Amino acid sequence: MKVTFMNGLTGCAGKYDGVVYYYDRTMNRVYARKKVYPALSQQHEQVGTISSRIYGLKPSRDYQLDLGYYLLEYNALHENRDKPIRSWSSLYLRLMYNMARSLPGIDLRTLTREMIFAQELPCRSVRTAVVSGLLPEVPGWERLDREM
Repeated sequence: MKVTFMNGLTGCAGKYDGVVYYYDRTMNRVYARKKVYPALSQQHEQVGTISSRIYGLKPSRDYQLDLGYYLLEYNALHENRDKPIRSWSSLYLRLMYNMARSLPGIDLRTLTREMIFAQELPCRSVRTAVVSGLLPEVPGWERLDREM
């Protein structure tokens, strides 16, 4: 739920009486939600394992910068205005999960850098991800060819 404040208070974040408030600087909004601690399940463990493996690949700084540039162009598109991606790491996760969905036989729990380059997987660069359809086209995507 969106929150509005009286008396000009704009940048509030924190917890109070079972409610969590947080400020989204990209949308310039404050949100509130009920504080709930999720019941941990097997699915949480799988997601944690996959996330650890994906970030354990340690993408290069240049690759991260390309993802950041792509992110700016993606969020600037009119159709993505209401559903922006917040960070390069969120985009990176989306890219990897899209790749695992589109290419049968790719298991994110066992993925290594050597496998990525030996099998020439489309996550090597942002450009190859766009060409293979894992990410939508944005202005300037052709220049984003720095590898992982």
